[in-house]
Parts: sequence; C-alpha cells; structure tokens
Amino acid sequence: MMVKLTAMVLMKHRAFIIGSFIGISIGLFPLLFLISYHYQQQLCSDTIIAAPLAPEIWHPRAGPSGKLVIRALRSKEEEIFDDVSDTSINIADMQNLLSQKVISGDELGIDGWWMSHSKWNATTRCDQDAKNCTQVFTTACRKQMTTAIYQFLPIEADSGIIGIEFSGKGSSQSDFHWRNKKMDAAINGAQTLLKYTDDSYDIARLLFPTGNYSIMSAQVSKIFPHDKQIKSITAMLTCYGYDGFAMFQDIVIKPIYDDSTTTSLSVRKDRKKCVSSCPKYYKQEDVTLPFDTEKVISSSDTSDTISSNLTLVTHLSIDRMEALQAIADVWTGIMAVTIYVPVQDAKNRNVTQTVLQSSRRKLQEALKKINLRCQCDVIAVYAKNETDEYPTNHMRNIGIKEVKTDYMVILDADFVPCPEFEKRFFQTMKKVKRKDPKIAFVVPVFEGSKEVTASNLPKTKLELKKMARDENPAIYPFAYYSSPLSHHLTNYTKWYTTWKPYKIKKYEDGYEPYFVLSTKDKNMPLFDTRFSGYGFNKIQHTIELMHSGYSLQVLPNVWATHVYHRISSFKKKFLNGPITRLENRIKRYEYVAEIMRKYHIGPCAAE
Repeated sequence: MMVKLTAMVLMKHRAFIIGSFIGISIGLFPLLFLISYHYQQQLCSDTIIAAPLAPEIWHPRAGPSGKLVIRALRSKEEEIFDDVSDTSINIADMQNLLSQKVISGDELGIDGWWMSHSKWNATTRCDQDAKNCTQVFTTACRKQMTTAIYQFLPIEADSGIIGIEFSGKGSSQSDFHWRNKKMDAAINGAQTLLKYTDDSYDIARLLFPTGNYSIMSAQVSKIFPHDKQIKSITAMLTCYGYDGFAMFQDIVIKPIYDDSTTTSLSVRKDRKKCVSSCPKYYKQEDVTLPFDTEKVISSSDTSDTISSNLTLVTHLSIDRMEALQAIADVWTGIMAVTIYVPVQDAKNRNVTQTVLQSSRRKLQEALKKINLRCQCDVIAVYAKNETDEYPTNHMRNIGIKEVKTDYMVILDADFVPCPEFEKRFFQTMKKVKRKDPKIAFVVPVFEGSKEVTASNLPKTKLELKKMARDENPAIYPFAYYSSPLSHHLTNYTKWYTTWKPYKIKKYEDGYEPYFVLSTKDKNMPLFDTRFSGYGFNKIQHTIELMHSGYSLQVLPNVWATHVYHRISSFKKKFLNGPITRLENRIKRYEYVAEIMRKYHIGPCAAE
C-alpha cells in the first residue's frame, strides 16, 4: 500500500520533481565543472581557474611554504579582495608593481612589458571622465604555439615583501566551443614565476576558460616560504592550443608586507624602492657543465693540409648525422664539428657497458657512415643522464675554441652553405675597405618547402632569386612566416639587388643572424652557456656583439639554406610548454640585466 501511494505521488508531481532536479543540476554544474577541471590540471603550483559562480577556495600549503587564499570571481566592475588569515600581514596601499610601459623593439631594457616573436596590442581604456584607466592586451592565439608577453620584476633585497596578491581579468574567442575535445589542452591565462635567492621557485596562475567567453576575473594571494627571500617576479600573459583571440586587462601584482616589520610606508608606496632598475645579477664565469668531452677526429691527423683561412663551425646531435653529410658534400675546407651524444635508453643499452662506453660505440658506428672530405676537428660531447638537455651554446663554444684560421662562419648543422662559400666570401672581402676584426658579417639564410632537399638547392644567387620570387616560391627567407623579426634586419629586398656588402645601422630586439667572424679579436664574446635547448641562445650573442662595439655588415654573395627536418624534442617542449618558455625568458631577462651593467646601458649608465 505504501509503495503504491508513493508511486501515485511521484506520478502526480513528476513534472515538479524533474524540473527541480534539472534546476539543481544546472545550478551545480559550474561548481562541478570548476572542481573537475581544477583537479585535472596536475597542479604543482598555486592556481586559480576563473569560472562563473565559482566559490571561494581555501588552499593551505603544508610546512614552511606559507598559506594561500584563492578566490575565483564572477565578472563584475568592482574588485573583490581576499584577506590573508594572519592579521599582521598587510596588502600595501600602493601602486601596481607592474609597469604599464611596453619595451620598444629598438630598446635593450628590462622595465616594462616585453614581447618576443608574437604580436600583442597594448591599449589604454578610460571611462568618460578619464579618471579610471586600465591597460588592455589583445593577441591572436595559435593552436600549435605559445603566444606570450612578459614583465620582469627584480626585487630589491631590502624591500620587505613577504608575498604578493596577483589578480587580473581575461576573455577569449575561439572557433571551437569550450566543450570540444580539441580545447582540452588549450590555455588562456596569466602566471607569475616567483624566483627566490636560492634559485628555487613557485608559480602562481590565473587560468581563464578557453572558448567564447566574456571577461572574467581571478585572483590569488601568495605568501612566500618563511625561509626564503624573493629575488624576482616574472609575469606572463599567454594563450596556447587554439586558434582565436585572447584579451587581458587589470593585471595587478600588489606586494604583501608583514606589519610587524619596520618597513616604512614611504618604501611600501614607492615602486622604485621595491623593483630594481639595474639589478646586480652576475654570471658565474666557470660553470662546470655535466658532460664528458672528447676529440674523436683531429685535423692534425690529416696527411693533406688544405689551404684555407675560413673554418666552418657547426654542431648537431648524433641523430642528425645526415645533416652533417649534407654540409660535407659542399664544404671541402676546414670544419670544427661538435656532436652531442645523449644517453641511450637503458633498455637499449648493453648493461655490461658504462654509459660512456656505450655512447662512444654509438658515435663510432655513426661516423663510419659519413664521408668527410674536409680537414676536420670532430669533438664529441657525451651526456651523463637521460634528462640532460642539449647544451646548444656550450657546443658552439667548443667548436669556436678549435678554430685556427683568421675567419670562422658559425652555422647550425641544419643549414647548408652555398657552393664555393669560402671563395665568394674572400671575393667580397676585397671590397671591404676597413679590415676591422670587430665587424660581424651577416650570412643571409633561407628555407624551403619539404620538396627542397640538400640535393636540389640553388647553386647561384640568380637561381636562388628566381626560386624566391616565383609566384609560389619554393624558397623564402628563413622564419619569414613563423618568426619574421628573427632576420628582418638582413633586408632581403636589398640583398636580392646588390653585389656590395651593406651595413645594419640599428639594434632590433629578436634579431638572430648567422655570422662570419674574425678570430683576431681576442676579446670576442663567446656564447652564454646558461642557454641550452631552445630559446634565446643565438639572440644573446648578437646582443652582446652589438653592444660591445661590433658593427654588422651583410654579405651580398653568400647564403645558407635550412633543410627541412622533423622538429626537435627540445624545440617542441619550448613551443608547447608555457612554463618552459617562462623559465627561458627569465634567463633572458637576467642576461640582459648583466649586459646593461657590463656596458653601462640605460638605468645602468652610472654603474
């Protein structure tokens, strides 16, 4: 009887019950989505994901790491601020630590927002009375590349800052609905890397939904571990994994102070007393790198001495030996080659051999397949661990130190020099009136479609021009589409029509040409070995050459062509990994700060 009565009640009120269930489900969905998405992220840092109707989240950090209060906010005009539980802590009533300045392309500096190869639009929007203004950043996002803009804040040692409050607003537009599986790996957000004086770091993130969303707000407060001192704060606005657009505004980093300290109010309100304009970072000169090095072929062992005064310096990994053969087919002069041999996967290695023995055997087998017609020095660099990163600039420096000729051309191994490169170069040198060892000669570089291989590259400049100027060009300036600033200053339009060397008169950020350099300048800067893998490793050398007194001239009748190959793992990691890119950019900022101090540039002019 009870069962029958219950069934009758359910039937009679089924519409109300179903409606109530649907209403509750709809109401809970944003919360369930937030919680689900939050725990899918494998977070190793402090992260807040903005979402509609998101609740306050309390996220205590165990041990000395401090405490964190996070709140995701609905889109609204007013700002809502969290309170940290410790009453002795105060979020300073001061201006944003972030500067609104955007660093221009012809400026070497660290104060302000800096964009690398991606284009961002920075505008200021104000209300009708122009009393309240905000900086707005917009950019086009790409599915297979991280798009980012950065700001570096070197913190003064006596600033008294014990934490930060990080907040901002963001929105996105995309061709895909946010539920589409293609958006699962997409990222749209702001993040800060908090670097401490012991070189450890924390990361705080504000993640905004990807898809088609109007502006949302997010905020996170982070207290630094009590046993650490902050060295720098680097902010990054980024989008990745979708084709569309992203917008960010009201990006704010406010310092948190301990009220129990004696830090004066004037210091707390003065950004210049918190953020250093000329930080005292110094490079460690004698860095011990974790690699074994061995010369496996020596030019002195060659019976036939080649009459040459130009050495080609190149480097590669052992899995790119076909690239070395492509160079050897056209270069019959002197070469200094550095080959990186990574540790073989343990399951493929003979367990009776040491790591070094196994690597040597692997290299010997690979060299037997290469026909080197040149007078060569070949140096092996053996990794010691499977996690070791390709030491790009270390490899270059090893090759440079082997050079005994008056000139050297430094190329990556995936670039094939034009035929008779050396002959053409010295023909040009006859036209150079001033034989200054501090002239860096630019080698124009090109790339082609997959159909262009080492066997069908252009052999003359006229042939190259015809291929490049065709309606559907098979060859075009290197990185013309993917990174136009990298070789923009070379001025290919002028190069096509001239037979005389011409000067590059200004510095432009991001320029990274390949050079022929004189070895007579004994103080020529080497490559900075802190840069390994991918990112900024060649740009930094161009920066120091130009600021140490070198002038740049473009060679009119030589070139090199990039031959297509599969993308390297370390480049893929850089392009697809926002944190990997952020770590690299911090190295870039620290390097630029050192160059500013070393050559007395900008705020460091008086140092």
